[in-house]
Amino acid sequence: MFDIFRRAGAALLSRSKEGVRIEATKLRNAARRWYVEIHSIGWSLKAAVIGPLCRDTNIVAGKAHTRCGGVTYYTGAALARLGVETTVLGACLGGNPPWPDIQGARLTRLPAAGTLEFVNEYPQADLSARTQRATAHDNRIGPRELEGQLPSGLDFVVLGPLFHDNFEPETAAWLARKCKVALAAQGLIRHLEGEKVVWRNPERVYGFLPHCEWVALDEAELAFISGEADLESGARRLIAAGAGNVLVTRAERGSTLVLREGIFHIPAFPPALSADPTGAGDTYLAAFLRAAELFGSPQRRGEFAALAATLCIEREGAFDSSLETVLRRLEDANPTSVK
Repeated sequence: MFDIFRRAGAALLSRSKEGVRIEATKLRNAARRWYVEIHSIGWSLKAAVIGPLCRDTNIVAGKAHTRCGGVTYYTGAALARLGVETTVLGACLGGNPPWPDIQGARLTRLPAAGTLEFVNEYPQADLSARTQRATAHDNRIGPRELEGQLPSGLDFVVLGPLFHDNFEPETAAWLARKCKVALAAQGLIRHLEGEKVVWRNPERVYGFLPHCEWVALDEAELAFISGEADLESGARRLIAAGAGNVLVTRAERGSTLVLREGIFHIPAFPPALSADPTGAGDTYLAAFLRAAELFGSPQRRGEFAALAATLCIEREGAFDSSLETVLRRLEDANPTSVK
């Protein structure tokens, strides 16, 4: 590391523009590696993800894959692989679905009447469009189920409901007395008509908002819940109802962060390959929360989250990369972002 500093200084003294450029690039890369190594030693965050653990069948362009699913899986895997010490509390029946070996993620299965099952189908022409079918069971999770299950010293907890009745606002309030709460809001408006997933009762979300530091959802969900066609007006309505910050994903159009610090528009990073978009939004939330320790700028945190979501889309299943890979890809895409 110090030799790199010495050579960078020598290049500056020689007034060689090419030398300065080369040594500055080496210095930036070395600083990034040093930063990642320092964080891997023990500066990582500590989090819990709570919600039903489901069995997903994802059909992309006619090709089906079945695996573990739910916010608990996608967000929990991303947090752990980005260096967060992660406890996953997943409601399911017995050992179904099987949980993959994810370093840094410890799973505790909570009792449930049955394991939820989802079929997510994407047409080949538009991977941002999804139709869903599901089979639901009673997967209610409250303080009684969580008592004694949460580790001490949590920085935040992510609530990942898959259906409207998985949590009550009182559970969010109970958790908010222990640490900050992030809510993946989509599940609170999901209901079933037979096996068809439909959205109903947006007002239910509002009871959770005063207890949530972050609320994550896509722009269609925001419009449904807020009743506002304009994205910023919709997010402001949730904030007026008590939410701390609102994260809105917009597929290939990027994302918008409506935060206490202001409003930030984040570009999307096109994937090299669109393998499976399931879990991209959950990965975005996980990466944004992780980025709070990495970047002072909300813009940079959003870019980090967007790049992690892109990496998720490029592979089947949950995010399966690393902190260093996201930083490297982010620098390649936009060299000013890694600061």
